[in-house]
Amino acid sequence: MEQRLSRRRKYRPKSAKSGLAQFLTNLRCKSLDSVRRQVKNKLRQVLPSASFYRDSMRFYKRCTKPDRQEFLRISAAIGVGFLIMGVIGFVVKLMHIPIVNIIMD
Repeated sequence: MEQRLSRRRKYRPKSAKSGLAQFLTNLRCKSLDSVRRQVKNKLRQVLPSASFYRDSMRFYKRCTKPDRQEFLRISAAIGVGFLIMGVIGFVVKLMHIPIVNIIMD
């Protein structure tokens, strides 16, 4: 148990200048305050955040290649799904043909 606790990260409070704010310190003019805010918001939308990157890497590391049994089970489920969708499409097509003939006559 102690090993798990020692591996956890210590809590670090976020500073006021974190993320993009540390790169945009030069835009401090009062007349450009709203422009600075807009630029920051646009950059935050365009650039991927560090937390997104961290979460993506954590997800990628936890993903594993499926073993043979799991792969066969998934393949069978997908095959049954394709078969059901094909049967439904075939039935709808069979019902559509007489309806068109009735309407056209």
